[in-house]
Amino acid sequence: MGHFLSPAIFYIQNSAFNMTHSVHNYSNYTMHQLLTAPYFLEWVRFPDATNTAFWEEFKNTYPEKAADVTRAAAIASTMYVVKEKPAMLWENIYKEIKPGPVVRLNIIWKAAAIFILAIVATWMIFRTHTNNNIEIASRFGEVKKLILPDSSEVTLNGNSSIRYSRNWNKREVWINGEAFFNVKHLNPDGFKVHSEEIDINVLGTSFNIRSRRGTTSVVLNSGKVLVTDKDKQLLLSAPGDMALYSKKDLVKKQVPVSNYTSWQQQKLQLDQVQVSAFFEMLEDDWGYNVQLSDSSLLQKKISGEIDMKDKQVLMDALAIILDANVTQQGSTIIVTTN
Repeated sequence: MGHFLSPAIFYIQNSAFNMTHSVHNYSNYTMHQLLTAPYFLEWVRFPDATNTAFWEEFKNTYPEKAADVTRAAAIASTMYVVKEKPAMLWENIYKEIKPGPVVRLNIIWKAAAIFILAIVATWMIFRTHTNNNIEIASRFGEVKKLILPDSSEVTLNGNSSIRYSRNWNKREVWINGEAFFNVKHLNPDGFKVHSEEIDINVLGTSFNIRSRRGTTSVVLNSGKVLVTDKDKQLLLSAPGDMALYSKKDLVKKQVPVSNYTSWQQQKLQLDQVQVSAFFEMLEDDWGYNVQLSDSSLLQKKISGEIDMKDKQVLMDALAIILDANVTQQGSTIIVTTN
């Protein structure tokens, strides 16, 4: 019947499964095979007395597998976000993981991407004074917090910058990349943020702005902002309101705020995001150069939460999701099909 089970069938089989299942069934499982095992994944996300006892018994019976269990649990708990325990708990995972051959992370050594390293070196100087302006920039992979002269708070994502007048005669800034603003409400004149093709007029509020590759998004966290381009104005007044500017068009959407602000904790929350868009984030924010042997992988989608502080978990998780060999050499991530 495969991996896609109806709710009734899942729980009936799960009940029988608990009575007849044995730890010995997993004796030959590798770390990657554990990541495709429903009972293992259920334990990671929703531990209870029964499944916890089962996997503790497994580790005691096969102590040589304890490291694989620990590593697989780290990857599963990092990659997938499930707010409640649904009957088809791992259906979305199986859409991305093809059961079968074990994924092996073969070591492939190639020269580091000199161009990317040069860019990283450029960002080592993160505060510059040019004429009457102050510019503050972040390095690749860095989350930088700063206080503006009016006590407004700004958090820059990696490879981003903010510029404003040294005199601060107007509450006005220019942003390149991605930033989260918590603007202090001081006067009716408000606060202005400028990005490539749009302007944002703010009173007291908090919001996220991202401007990359000709696309700019503004996501409201609290308060109100007015987003304008040369042809249109959009008022964002409810948390999760988004103004999206792309291809010379400004549109309004409603989105989960946390998907657009989790980067402040160096985490990425993804909801059916194409691999191509995810790789662009890795390149734009973290300075990685991604090399693929098969461009069809770019059409796959990823859902879940990725902790960017653990790079090895990132590599292992990508290997599982893409069913590919994933290696890292310096700033270069190399993805080759099995």
